[in-house]
Amino acid sequence: MSEKRREQAWKAHREGDLERAELIYRNLLEKTPAVDEAINLGALLRHQGRLREAAELYKEWLPRFSNELQLHLNAANCLHELNQHETCAALMRGYLKSHPEAEKVRWALARSLTGLGKFTEAESILRTLTKSNPSDPSNWMDLGVNLHKQGKKPAALECFEKANSVDAENVIAISNRITMMKDAGQFKECYNLIETLSAKARKDPMVRAAIATMYMAQVDVTAAIKEFKILCELEPTQGGHWLNLAANLRSIKHCNAALRILKWGICHQPENTDLQQALGQCLAELGKTNQALPVLRNSAGPVASIKDEHLFNIQFLGAGYNLIAGVELQESARLWEDRVLKEDAINMIWADVIREPIKGRRLRVGYLSADWSNHPVCRFMLPILKHHNRAEVEIWGLCSSPYRDKENEIAKQHCDHWLDLLHASDLEVARVISDLKLDIIVELGGYTGHSRLKGLIYKAAPVQLSYLGYFAPTYLKAIDGWIGDESLFAELSEVDRKAHKLWMVEGGYMAYDPQMELPQIKDERRRKFRFGSFNHSRKLNPESIALYAKVLRAIPKSELVLKSVSFTEAAEKERIEKALQKAGVEKERLILLDTTRLSVEHLELYKEMDVALDPFPYGGATTSCESLVMGVPVITLAGAGMVGRLSSSILSSAGQGEWIAANEEAYVEIAKLLAMEGVRLKEKRIALRKKVLGSALCDGKRLSCELERIYREACCATAVE
Repeated sequence: MSEKRREQAWKAHREGDLERAELIYRNLLEKTPAVDEAINLGALLRHQGRLREAAELYKEWLPRFSNELQLHLNAANCLHELNQHETCAALMRGYLKSHPEAEKVRWALARSLTGLGKFTEAESILRTLTKSNPSDPSNWMDLGVNLHKQGKKPAALECFEKANSVDAENVIAISNRITMMKDAGQFKECYNLIETLSAKARKDPMVRAAIATMYMAQVDVTAAIKEFKILCELEPTQGGHWLNLAANLRSIKHCNAALRILKWGICHQPENTDLQQALGQCLAELGKTNQALPVLRNSAGPVASIKDEHLFNIQFLGAGYNLIAGVELQESARLWEDRVLKEDAINMIWADVIREPIKGRRLRVGYLSADWSNHPVCRFMLPILKHHNRAEVEIWGLCSSPYRDKENEIAKQHCDHWLDLLHASDLEVARVISDLKLDIIVELGGYTGHSRLKGLIYKAAPVQLSYLGYFAPTYLKAIDGWIGDESLFAELSEVDRKAHKLWMVEGGYMAYDPQMELPQIKDERRRKFRFGSFNHSRKLNPESIALYAKVLRAIPKSELVLKSVSFTEAAEKERIEKALQKAGVEKERLILLDTTRLSVEHLELYKEMDVALDPFPYGGATTSCESLVMGVPVITLAGAGMVGRLSSSILSSAGQGEWIAANEEAYVEIAKLLAMEGVRLKEKRIALRKKVLGSALCDGKRLSCELERIYREACCATAVE
């Protein structure tokens, strides 16, 4: 009878009737227990993802079948999946006492030891196994994982190559090799490996995912999107595929498409917090900040255990749109900082290195940024780098940017030294900075993508300052100061004002250098007066749109021209157009321009407007400077915090403070006064350009001297002598 029941259970199991198979297995174990039933029932439970039930089953039956190798190995796999490495290691050691020759059990023990961080013991076991059985790819694979976790990346890569030498179709080894070479920036080697793959291996989802992420690292967006679309179809329950597809779409400013992709991904994986965070970011990009914040908050989890990237998202959105009070942002930032220091037990790395007194020598200054590329931060840094007095400062460009372009090369040429830190860990970044004996680190990114802010928590340099690339304090105790100017910092909250020491630049904290010969200003013979904004459409929130509508109502015959890099997506053009119409701006008064490929083409299009309207609370910087040098006045609403006063600082520095409005009524009045002058003719545009180019705003030497003064004073203030 038992044999017949076993055959029924096996048949049901094979045919996928798992409920019936489970019932029979349990019945057999209760009445006539045999090891095969325990093995099969455990496999069935694991296949259904019922790992804890499987673990309880093994706990019950292992003492009864204490000599059964397969049952022990299955239990080890289950415990490994549950991260119960301590339990697994004890179980495997117990079996080895009576069966010391069991290599598979030693292999399982080594896996658990690696999971417990006991790398040396695990490595010793795995090296013995690779010598005794070099044709088993699993030994090489786990040795590679062990070495990778120890930071021995070249040795780990060799192990994965060994695994492929004995099993050319081992897709885990192939994907690991591609990923490791990608992480090391060895893209040529990646492509060479891909060319050798069989068609079967190339189509494997794991290999395909590794190749797709390599395309992402290479910024080959078209190829990456193609691969991730296929992966989403092949493995719809893998949240990472949806996440990466959306990230690539966002990188080409297709945020509406990315939003749809993320919603599909969440349908397949509703508990995936990374997908939810990306959804929140996408909503913010589309100007839906009030919807975005709850999504980001709810998916981030408790502040005490928040992921780094989730903290960055909340800090960025909360500060960028004045949605979270500074006191809360500071509390979460410092909790994160304390947790990092507690977990790593490392601080004040700079103090481990003997340093020279600063008196009588050049200061060693490092500019740390993920934006050394065609990005506003890089463009605003170039006049500083060009004009730094090399008798006063020696400059290191510290780059964590994934992009390599013309601007990246120009920045590199204007630094005395250049270090690529993209593939270094945060702790490695800190160690490198400390070993360079830099006196000052100026971080240029805050809570933005690829920023290495975490590396500065370890206090890699005696003086660490924030500047330029982030619109709020970092609130970290490791950051000693924040560089700005009187106009920029005029309306900081009490918390933000006290978050760091404020260092004031005389004449304005930025310098604008067009980096090209400006296009000639030509006569514009339009009949109607036009306002305009060339800011990113994410800044055109409901409040800004409502203010623009007020301006157009006050000047009935005027028009509004808009241009945004996000207008590459037709859906985004349509979204903004509908929002303006809902606010009362007639469709015939709107002109939405397409994006342009060349900078000169972009600048020439400022002829299409007579006055630029700055959005709020997140105003323009690059666009405000461009408007001014193209002879177009900019009206800005002086808001709270740094984020609300970017254009106020620029206008003050350019000598055009009369266009700074204290409130919405004043904003509209300034617009009316400028509109009374009529369509802005060539002569007035040329006169404004000449005035701006001769102002403090376009004086890179002035700014560099001011920064050098601040750096010297900061070093003296911290007593690094």
